[in-house]
Amino acid sequence: MSEKKLAGKVALVTGGARGLGRGYALRLAKLGADVAIIDRNLRGAEVYEFERALLTAPTVMAECEALGVRAMGLEVDLTDRAATEAAVAQVAQQMGRLDIVVANAGGGTVLFADEKQGGQGGNQVLDDVTTGTPSNTPEEMLTRVMDINVKTCMYTCMAATPFLKAAGGGKIVTVSSTAGVNASGTYHPYGTAKAAIIHYTRGLAQELGPFNINVNAIAPGIIRTGRLGDRAARAREVVPLKREGTIEECCGVVEFLTTDLSDYVTGRVILIDGGMVQ
Repeated sequence: MSEKKLAGKVALVTGGARGLGRGYALRLAKLGADVAIIDRNLRGAEVYEFERALLTAPTVMAECEALGVRAMGLEVDLTDRAATEAAVAQVAQQMGRLDIVVANAGGGTVLFADEKQGGQGGNQVLDDVTTGTPSNTPEEMLTRVMDINVKTCMYTCMAATPFLKAAGGGKIVTVSSTAGVNASGTYHPYGTAKAAIIHYTRGLAQELGPFNINVNAIAPGIIRTGRLGDRAARAREVVPLKREGTIEECCGVVEFLTTDLSDYVTGRVILIDGGMVQ
C-alpha cells in the first residue's frame, strides 16, 4: 500500500457507506486521511450480499478507524441543500478542517434496494434502475435521477468550497460515468445527469483553480459492486479487457486525483472502463 501521503488531511466521501464510496473511503484512510462519510443510509452495505461479505466491521466508519484514523458518519439526504450545507459544516467543525471531497453519491436508480419492502433483510435485493429514453422519460424518474446525481454533487461541492479555501487548497473528485460520455441514448436520464456533472466539474475547476483547488471527475464503466449485480457476461461483450472492473481499480484513480500525483491536473475526466468507450 502507498505511503501515508494524506496524513493530517480530512476527506469527505458522499455515498461512502457501500460500494465504490466505501472503497474510496478506505483507500483515503489507508493513505492517512481522517474520513467523514455522508450517506442516506450508513448501513447500506448490509442490503447487498456482495457488499455485506466485504465488510470487516459493523460500519465503514469502524473500518476506517481500524486503519488508525479518525472517522465520522452522518445520515443526510443530500438532495436537500440546507441539510447538505449543515452536514458539511459539521464535518469541518468536528474534524477541524476539510481538504478532500469525493462527491460520489448518486446512481441510475428510481428505487434503492433498501427502500423496497423487505430490502433491509438478508435476501439478495437489487435496485430498480432507470428505463427512460431521451424522448420519453416519466417525470418521477427524471426528477429522482437528476436530484440524486446532479443536485447532490453540486450541493456538496458548493457547501465544501469555503472550507477548502480556508484550508489553503484541496482536491475535489466528482463521479460521472461512461454513460455521461457515450451518448448512446440508453440508461436515460442517468447518462444526461452524469454528463451534467462533467460540465459542472469543468466549470468549477476554472473557478477554483486560483484557490489551489483541483477539481476532476472520474467516469467508471462496468464495475463490480452489489447494486447492479454480476455483469461479467456483459463486460466480456463490450469491454476490450474482457472483464468487469473492480472497486480497487477505481480507488487507484481516486488516489491519484487526491494526492500530489495530480497537482497539475484539473478540469479533467478520467474514464475507468477497460477501454469500452472509444
